Amino acid sequence: MASDKALIVLQENSGVTPLDSGIPPVVRDQIRAIIDRVAETFENIKLSLQGGEHYDVIHLLTDNRCTRTALLNALVDETQKGRTIDLIVLGHGTPEKLKLKRTPHLTGGEGGKIRSLLPDAKRKGVDEIRLRLVYMCNCYGSTVNDDWLAIGAQVSVGARAINWMPEPITTYFVHYWLAGETAEEAARKAYDRTKLFYLPIFPPTPRITYKDVEMTYPCPTWEDPSRTCTKEFQVPDGVEFIPHTNVKQSELVVGGDPNSIF
Repeated sequence: MASDKALIVLQENSGVTPLDSGIPPVVRDQIRAIIDRVAETFENIKLSLQGGEHYDVIHLLTDNRCTRTALLNALVDETQKGRTIDLIVLGHGTPEKLKLKRTPHLTGGEGGKIRSLLPDAKRKGVDEIRLRLVYMCNCYGSTVNDDWLAIGAQVSVGARAINWMPEPITTYFVHYWLAGETAEEAARKAYDRTKLFYLPIFPPTPRITYKDVEMTYPCPTWEDPSRTCTKEFQVPDGVEFIPHTNVKQSELVVGGDPNSIF
């Protein structure tokens, strides 16, 4: 049975967030389409969460309700009720910014719109925000980990840079989190399993590895015809596989207490 827990799902799926100009237009469209499908299908995950009675209440702040005001009100409301809050953000992002349906977007840094949630909540009558987990599928989610922690979150999880693998990494993370894994373990397992799905799209680069071997060889002189010399040589030792840069960018970074559990 659920016990004083609330989930807030903040999902913006308009697919219009600007991505790095260096990304080919076709690839940018693919990233946006994938993220949008994640947001649009999270309703099924919501029903599963409710059926499993993991949370007492779920706030689904989608599209027109995906605003900072709606988020603030939900955080205050559930804090006043004494519930522990988990927040899942589905949508788009750029460095130090998570896109909402309307401005103001959730920006990081001192004086940003994330950090000002706490003083705004205090003005609404709470001393703290009972925020436990923040998980973001947005690109560059990790760049605002510190901002969620600054307003009281125990742990915050987001992609290192551009999130090229928003699914199934999100589904895996939620699954492991609800199963009782620590945030760190849930993030690691979700990332490791998701990499397998993307091997055909983002294959690793093989690289030959070498080891140093000391070899003795003849190097005679007129004075010493039997003279030998020793030198170190590099010889092939095996092959290692370097992850694709898109896979490395999608790695989940955990901020705060990595041992936090559901």
